[in-house]
Amino acid sequence: DGAAVADLRELRVIHGLGTGALRKRVSEVLARDARVEDFRAGRPGEGGHGVTVVRIR
Repeated sequence: DGAAVADLRELRVIHGLGTGALRKRVSEVLARDARVEDFRAGRPGEGGHGVTVVRIR
């Protein structure tokens, strides 16, 4: 909600590496959110697999 209010078009969700359970849950939530254009794992310079990069509609 804060990203929409601030008119952000891209944001990063930092979930860390761990077991992957949190990354999986983040993906499930983002996949159902109509405000999300798409999302992907971070590239090495963005935080790698410990980050999910989200594009907002």
